[in-house]
Amino acid sequence: MSFTDQVKEELTHKDKFDYQEQLAELSALIRIDGSIQISNKHLAVKVTLYHGNLARRIYSLIKERFGFSIEIRVRQDRRFNLSHSYDIIVTPQPGVREFLLELGFLTPANNLVFHIKEEYLDSRKLSQAYLRGLFLGGGSVNSPQSEYHLEFRCERESVAEDLKVLLAKFDLEAHQTEHKGYQVIYFKSYAEVVKVLNIIGAHQAMLKMENDHIVKELKNDVNRRVNFETANLEKSVSAAMDQLEYIDIIERKEGLETLSPGLQEIAELRRANPYASLKELGEILDLSKSGVNHRLRRIKKIAQDLT
Repeated sequence: MSFTDQVKEELTHKDKFDYQEQLAELSALIRIDGSIQISNKHLAVKVTLYHGNLARRIYSLIKERFGFSIEIRVRQDRRFNLSHSYDIIVTPQPGVREFLLELGFLTPANNLVFHIKEEYLDSRKLSQAYLRGLFLGGGSVNSPQSEYHLEFRCERESVAEDLKVLLAKFDLEAHQTEHKGYQVIYFKSYAEVVKVLNIIGAHQAMLKMENDHIVKELKNDVNRRVNFETANLEKSVSAAMDQLEYIDIIERKEGLETLSPGLQEIAELRRANPYASLKELGEILDLSKSGVNHRLRRIKKIAQDLT
C-alpha cells in the first residue's frame, strides 16, 4: 500500500465530524471525482472512487443523511493500476436538486457553480473538512523516505484558485502547475507537507513523516560529519606528505644537521610520525598546534629556497 493510500485509509476511518463537516467533505469529493448528469430533464449525480472503504463511507453518508436510492457499480480499472473503481450514482429522484443546492453546485436559478461554496471558505472548521475531501478525492503525497511532495489535482482553474485561497487561510502558499490537463496545487517542503497532513486530520501519517524526517536528518548529519572528517583527514595526509618531501629535499641538499635544533627536532618527529596531526605532534613536543605549524612552514620555506 502506497503512503497516499495509507493516508486516505486513515482519513476514511475518521468519523468524529458534525453534519456540516461531512457535507463539506462530500462537496469536495463530488467536486473532484463527481459529475452532475441530466436524465430526462432530471438531475443525477455520479461519483467515481478508487478506494473501497472510501466508497462505502460516501455511500453510507448519502444514504443516511439524504435517504436517496443509490446505485453502485464496481468496475475493473487499469488506468490507475487499481483493481477496481466504484461508481456511486444518485439516480434522478426527489431531493437531488436541493442536495446540489446545499452542497454549493447549483444556484437557486439552477445555474451550475464552479467555485467552492463561500461557507466552506469562511469557516476554518469547514475549510479543514473541505480540504480533507479534496485530498481524499484528488490528493497524493510521497513516502517520507523519498522527496517531500504533496499535491491536489483539480479539473478546473476556478477550483485551483479557490483552493489556493483556502490554503492561504492556514498560512500556506502553494505552487501551481498544469499536468495532463489538470491544475495541480502542490507543496515540496517538509514543513508544508506536515502542516497539510495535520490540517486534514491525518495525524498518524504526520507522526510517521516526522519520525522518518528525524531519522533522515540524523543520517544526513552523520554523513556530513563523516565527509567533513574524511576531507580533513585527506587534507592532513596530503600536507604531511608534502612536509616529508620538504624534509627529504633539505637532507639531500644540505643535511638536516644544518637546521636549527627546533627545526631538526620537528623534522625527525614528522618522519617518525608521518600520519600524526599537528595537534598530536604538538602534544609530543609540549608545543601548541600553531607552534608546530610555524616550524613546518619554516622547513617548507627552506626547501623551496633550495630548489
